[in-house]
Amino acid sequence: MNKQEYLQSCYQQLVQVFELATQHKKDDKQKFRTEGFMHAGKALGVISHDDAVAVMEQAHVDVFGETIGDRRSRKASLKEAIARGDNDFINIPAYERSKS
Repeated sequence: MNKQEYLQSCYQQLVQVFELATQHKKDDKQKFRTEGFMHAGKALGVISHDDAVAVMEQAHVDVFGETIGDRRSRKASLKEAIARGDNDFINIPAYERSKS
């Protein structure tokens, strides 16, 4: 298996994990298997850390339509709004909140 094939396999596994997340279904075995597969690729020198980060970011954008950082920031904003009781933010429909 060459580098591109390995990265493609990583990508496919990540997409499966992320798609399950969109359905609110966790499969920890699949998640940990994917993490281990990517770690093995780095340990064996097949892929670099930067390759792993890039493929993870691409799969995330393809499934969620936003970068990992953007999603993390958006979710943090929602949690902060809930914590401070900001009903104006919470009452905005989710599809509109995600645009801001």
